[in-house]
Amino acid sequence: MFLRHALAIAGLFFALSTFAQCEYTEVNFTTTTALYPWETGWELYQVGENEATLIVSFQGSIEGTFSTQTCLEDGCYYFLATDSWGDGWNGTTLTADVDLDGFEGAFTIDEGFFAYLPFTIGDVACTFELGGCTNPEAINYVEGATYDDGTCTEIETFNYQVGNTEYPRTYLYYSPANMQPGAPLIFVLHGYTGDALGMLSFSGFKELADEEGFGVVFPQGSPDGGGTNHWNANFNFSNVNDHAFLTQLASYIQQTHGHDPACTYSCGYSNGGYMSYSLACSNAQTFRGIGSVGGQIGGNDWSTCNPSQPVPVVHLHGTADNTVSYYGNPNDAGNWGGNPGVETVVATWAEWNNCTEVTEEALPNINMNDNSTVDLITHSGGDDGYEARVYRVNGGGHDWFGTWGNMDITSAVEMWNFWSQFCGTTASVSAPDLQKELVQWNGDRFTALENCRIRLFETSGKVVLDRPMQAGQSIDFQGCGQVYLMGAHQQGGAFQQLKVWSE
Repeated sequence: MFLRHALAIAGLFFALSTFAQCEYTEVNFTTTTALYPWETGWELYQVGENEATLIVSFQGSIEGTFSTQTCLEDGCYYFLATDSWGDGWNGTTLTADVDLDGFEGAFTIDEGFFAYLPFTIGDVACTFELGGCTNPEAINYVEGATYDDGTCTEIETFNYQVGNTEYPRTYLYYSPANMQPGAPLIFVLHGYTGDALGMLSFSGFKELADEEGFGVVFPQGSPDGGGTNHWNANFNFSNVNDHAFLTQLASYIQQTHGHDPACTYSCGYSNGGYMSYSLACSNAQTFRGIGSVGGQIGGNDWSTCNPSQPVPVVHLHGTADNTVSYYGNPNDAGNWGGNPGVETVVATWAEWNNCTEVTEEALPNINMNDNSTVDLITHSGGDDGYEARVYRVNGGGHDWFGTWGNMDITSAVEMWNFWSQFCGTTASVSAPDLQKELVQWNGDRFTALENCRIRLFETSGKVVLDRPMQAGQSIDFQGCGQVYLMGAHQQGGAFQQLKVWSE
């Protein structure tokens, strides 16, 4: 105890002697933490001619009031305020004991992962270039951003009806500037525990829509009995009517935005793949083709599926998937299991499409470092030329291929190429070659090699970290012993994707 007091007194004398010699503006910043203080933090940067220099930082730990003294010369400064959960500071505030140009009163983040607070000291002209979404109506609005970095996402609400009761649900809709009347429409469904924003961020469909001119919907699943986002693909554990929600939403968007009902498709990752199969079983008149990445057909659907018309099916799955087995699951038949292997499921669907031929080919092993290869099984010659395909990723896991896991194929591209042949178009697209190393990961921390914005996702699609980073800056990350996907982006379009394992 004596040593702790001695150190505290020594630190106090050091602070007093340091700030007694301050030749510039002495400022005491006070952080008053509230709910979930360990989520909150801030960094203070001074803006130079070509870079921003970190001056001081704060990371919350417990509820309380904390003072940070600084001696600031005349110049341009900004706070980067962060929240690791993404729901804002929950009452935590930051204040200064002197009025600063641009910083008067108390500052907080109302919502989101990060925000900026630029301010000026002295008679200097400041130009701040702080990227983020500048639309206050968007769900990812960044307070204090001085230019729009193209990431704005506006959430929309749709009331679907079951009987005489209406239920509100949310979704994200994206239409590129080059979209023409009658364009195709693609639904992209997140995985269990995931969310719509995560799928928009990593699926690649937004970027592909810009190239090909179709519309994309990223619907939001609803909480199950345990509060986890899910899709009710005819499961026993849920009574949510996702069939009504998605089919009514499809009709609404077709009418509102002029999409061709004959070219509307659904795909999804994991649980979203289950839901897409369920839609094909019960709503083939609305969803004319489906895709599944790491998903399956649920046991209830497998035993009762009777599609009203042929449905082209494309399925991408890893043989080493330990979450949803490629080889089927005889257990838990009313929920996730009760299904045969992927190849049997797709072959059965090929029979329903009246396919007459089957071929198998090994695709080029483009990436020698992903420890996997891809075989394409194609059932063709069906009604209206319809097909059913399996991309068997030998050694692949529970991955969204082309973003993490196998890099020989790109999930969004393969599915779009498949559907587009049945919609009067010929697709010839590939993933843009803009990848570069922006961030390094050493197992405990990320270090930025260039200025960029970093996002980290759980493999379900849930965003767990979102913030800008300066070149040379490092941030620690302690996960929960699982695989994460890191995506880093620059304004000019350069990006990096990296699979991260954190203990």
